[in-house]
Amino acid sequence: MARTNGGIIGKRNITSHGKSKQTVKTSSGNVTTQSTTRLIQTLLVAGGAGGGRTHAGGGGAGGLRIVEVPVCGSTNVPVVIGGGGAGGTSPCGAPADNPGANGSVSSVTGNDSITVSAAGGGGGGGGNAVGVAGGSGGGSSPAPGQAAGNTPPVSPPQGNPGGHSCGTTVTSGGGGGAGAAGGNSTTLGTGGVGGAGSDVSPTFSIAPNSGVYAGGGGAGAGHNYSGSTGVPGNGGTGGGANGGSNSGGTGSAGSTNTGGGGGGGGYNHSGTVRGSGGAGGSGVA
Repeated sequence: MARTNGGIIGKRNITSHGKSKQTVKTSSGNVTTQSTTRLIQTLLVAGGAGGGRTHAGGGGAGGLRIVEVPVCGSTNVPVVIGGGGAGGTSPCGAPADNPGANGSVSSVTGNDSITVSAAGGGGGGGGNAVGVAGGSGGGSSPAPGQAAGNTPPVSPPQGNPGGHSCGTTVTSGGGGGAGAAGGNSTTLGTGGVGGAGSDVSPTFSIAPNSGVYAGGGGAGAGHNYSGSTGVPGNGGTGGGANGGSNSGGTGSAGSTNTGGGGGGGGYNHSGTVRGSGGAGGSGVA
């Protein structure tokens, strides 16, 4: 039987009197609720992924969610802040062009041990590989297909897919961001831009980084076979990092506590220098 809430038929509302206090968590640990708090509204940003190695795709941003979690007053609420994924490298004996590593989950645990989480970003593809699915997908470098975002799926979506290349062997797509998909590479040797992050400042007024989080990493530069060199993709707003240069530069790292994706590694014209990917940025809540 439905219960009434002041004339509205449906689920009973939870009364909470936390006085709209806001707390920022940049590392894992507990948050102690006020005595009258019964419901918290929480921003969760997971760790961003690393960019891949060699004219590589940018790392996908960590998933971004705004959720409500029932809690008890005067209680320690566990919060986990996901770390950023490592950039793709080429250790001895390993494949030459590794993808970036996925970012890690951020989560909060409320009443009855119910945990709500945001997924880590998907790693940028290295060499000739598709990016990895995640909170936002990694850019593909260069390969047919596109890495999915919002993986695992939630509503509203926690992220967007990564970009892809124009079909050649020396271009890559940018990592997806919370606010937009990663940019495709449409010009030979030019990396796609990282997808834009999302602005949460209207809801969370004290949020650092101007309230913008979870930007995708830009793709690394390649070359275009005609003697001129390529251009790396810029990272998306919200902590996304730029891709590596056309001299085989290493991708930049995503900004700490933004969930930004790392930049993909670059590639020089002669093919003798292969840049490693940049690491993804850690999350925040």
